[in-house]
Amino acid sequence: MVIRLDYGKLGLRCGIEIHQQLDTAHKLFCGCPPMLSSDKPVSAVRRRMRAVAGELGEVDAAAMHELIIGKEFNYQVYEDSSCLVETDSEPPHSLDSESLRTALTIAVMLGCEIPNEAHVMRKTVIDGSNTSGFQRTLIIGLDGRLPTGFGPVGITNVCLEEDAAQILQRDAGAVTYGLDRLAIPLVEIGTSADIGTPEQAREVASGLGTMLRSTGKVKRGIGTIRQDINISIREGARVEIKGAQELRLVPKLVENEALRQLSLAGIRDELRKKGFRKVRSAVKDVSSAFRKTDSRIMKGKRTFAIVIPGFAGFLARKLTETRTLGNEIASYVKARAGIPGIIHSDEDLQKYRLEREFEDLRGRLDVKHGDTLIIMAAERPLAEKTARALEERVNQLPLGVPREVRRALPNGDTEFLRPLPGAARMYPETDVEPIQIVPAMLKEVRKNLPETWEKKITRLARSYPISKELSGQMVHSGMDVMFERLAGRHDPRLVSSTLLSAMKGIEREGLDTGAITEKNLDELFGLVEGKKMAKEAIPDVLRALAKSPGRSTTDIVSKLGVGGMTSAELVGIIRKILTEKKGLLSHPRRENVLMGLVMREVRGKIDGKAVLQALRSELKRSG
Repeated sequence: MVIRLDYGKLGLRCGIEIHQQLDTAHKLFCGCPPMLSSDKPVSAVRRRMRAVAGELGEVDAAAMHELIIGKEFNYQVYEDSSCLVETDSEPPHSLDSESLRTALTIAVMLGCEIPNEAHVMRKTVIDGSNTSGFQRTLIIGLDGRLPTGFGPVGITNVCLEEDAAQILQRDAGAVTYGLDRLAIPLVEIGTSADIGTPEQAREVASGLGTMLRSTGKVKRGIGTIRQDINISIREGARVEIKGAQELRLVPKLVENEALRQLSLAGIRDELRKKGFRKVRSAVKDVSSAFRKTDSRIMKGKRTFAIVIPGFAGFLARKLTETRTLGNEIASYVKARAGIPGIIHSDEDLQKYRLEREFEDLRGRLDVKHGDTLIIMAAERPLAEKTARALEERVNQLPLGVPREVRRALPNGDTEFLRPLPGAARMYPETDVEPIQIVPAMLKEVRKNLPETWEKKITRLARSYPISKELSGQMVHSGMDVMFERLAGRHDPRLVSSTLLSAMKGIEREGLDTGAITEKNLDELFGLVEGKKMAKEAIPDVLRALAKSPGRSTTDIVSKLGVGGMTSAELVGIIRKILTEKKGLLSHPRRENVLMGLVMREVRGKIDGKAVLQALRSELKRSG
């Protein structure tokens, strides 16, 4: 299903929300360190959530969806990274000032208007990701702007909020969370729907990520940044896609969602044209038809069926390259009812070994040629709940594309997560006083704005004997600060090759370079420049340092036996080899062959150029 989309003609509107963890000393509303614990939990908390009305007296649709699911939530408590605030047993403390300054810096860099007073709000979330049943958030900036190659994109808001608890395990009726991640400071940046193509969406996500990292105050690594994408087309509706963690996936998610909405709009028009009537869910127990089944997935299970009149062929319709309407409805009923799967007559029944049973059911249930037959293995309460969810989703089709939240899948497709939340879930936080953003605070922030990555890359390339490409790699890898400190005392080319090549090389081997300190590197470069070790030995020394945290570089060099050698020692080794290998003096490639033999003896102890120079001198002396 290869379709080239004209996004302008489709009326694509897209906005992005970036959620980035901040690198601070404390969590947002307590003194706990913002880190994922490596310790075992010391206790556990068990909760159930209830949806409540917001300020306007309305219950949010997303909250009601979670209430219907009715799961139990278990929370693991860690001594080193959670406290009574995270278990919702104690009111939040004052807002972390470091987090506030960082969020203000980001808002100013995006040209936002800054309010005089920031109010903490409660955002209802009863999916268990917060023990309190809501997430605390506050607006720091409004109405900013991000330039792109496709034109400027508006920044609607910059918010400071607490991160959610981390899911550790999902079971049929319960979810287990870890409280270590809960309340790690998070900045949320939302754009307006100015993005018109998948490529521009990628540029915006990349540009915001680059700007955030240029502050030097955000966490790095998997899970520290998440991208949500809001997408609609003229014939569709706003859909929010959650959890796009990989930048490369952003264009594909936009493309697939535009295609999905276009396909659903076409199905809507077709159903309306044929006068499709609303489905009335009538579940029928058909277990007797499967008593002698050859299907392993249905054998010995209670089975129910539902018939959808005039719907034949629709579940096989492709919405995207890899997803059908059947997949769409199956993921919806799984989210709403919890059933693992359904089987329908538009599928290849041969792979389930169910052709005979479906043919039998067509006669038993008077299924017409144009009808769709769906079966499910479940007890009656779950079957009835599933049938109601099927009815909901199928009856939405003639109305068009539903507004909802969807989960990003690794292949660039999505699946239903929950209804789209609205304003009903927001209400003021009564345990935290409003925060005054005084002119003196803003003046200090503006005075200390960080250098943007683009400016830093250009400056490093001009200030040091490295190319702009290497400068860019240095900045993007986060090595730029260490590079500048070390390059002020040592050869910048040696420093850059070590940080970008040797260090990255041992990381690819699975070693943790975090154990290698700046002091280690300072000693390392001093030994190389003092000719007390050869630069060829740098990878071996780094490898040993990574495996032996706390050891000095000098100790490692001594233990490895890669300390420098004198010119006299080198000449002695060369003369010994020339004496023992006299026959090689007439070899047509004698220099290369002898160089290999000498390097086998002295590798890591002296620079290769010095070895070649000494070898040539001795060859000339020996004739």
